[in-house]
Amino acid sequence: MEPTPTHTSGISRRTALRKGAALSALLGTALVGGTGQVAAMKKAELVEAMASSAGLSKADAKRALDGMVAATVDSLVKGDRVSLIGFGSFSVSKRAARTGRSNGSQRRGDAVSEGPVLFAPADEFVAALDPIPGKGDTRRVGRAGGPNAQTADVTVDAALLARRTRLSKADAKRALDGFTRAVAAALVRGDTVSLIGFGSFSVSKRSARTGRNPQTGKEVQVAGRNDVRFKAGAELSKSVN
Repeated sequence: MEPTPTHTSGISRRTALRKGAALSALLGTALVGGTGQVAAMKKAELVEAMASSAGLSKADAKRALDGMVAATVDSLVKGDRVSLIGFGSFSVSKRAARTGRSNGSQRRGDAVSEGPVLFAPADEFVAALDPIPGKGDTRRVGRAGGPNAQTADVTVDAALLARRTRLSKADAKRALDGFTRAVAAALVRGDTVSLIGFGSFSVSKRSARTGRNPQTGKEVQVAGRNDVRFKAGAELSKSVN
């Protein structure tokens, strides 16, 4: 009886796929290295980037990040609109029970949100992302906190963050600024910033297109742009529903 042939030069496609899936699950993040692949900045990396940018210890940066997220979630659960100074505003969508797009996404100005929580980025944050490639931001910048910040029910500023975390106001402000800079830098690199349970931030690219001037009806060329995409995490979505 002849021995069963063995394969020493490779493995089956099924085995390769299974091992690949196991590796991805183990790493817990998308890997950079090929076309279309995106790196995911997780909490630990964001804390490190915040600490470096703001000149804080990792422990203080983590306390600040946890405080920002907790304050935002607490406000959203109550149905409040909450603004993070220099970063943007979050609110619960009144359209959570129905969506106008097949994938459940909703567009609000410079942002695309998925799920029941809407995110409107601050002008300062948008400007840092080079929204219109090569031209930056063509809008007037300077509304502290972002669009609708003036109508926010809760504003997460240095004073509030200091109370929640027992950081000094100076360190709390540096943490807020460091958070905005760290997230913006990651998105500019093409990374996704993911905070498990809360949500993820990424950049959605809109191609240039031909539009119409609503007043004259004439065709106009609309430049391509980069929009901020926010996808609420499962825990946050459950909390606000």
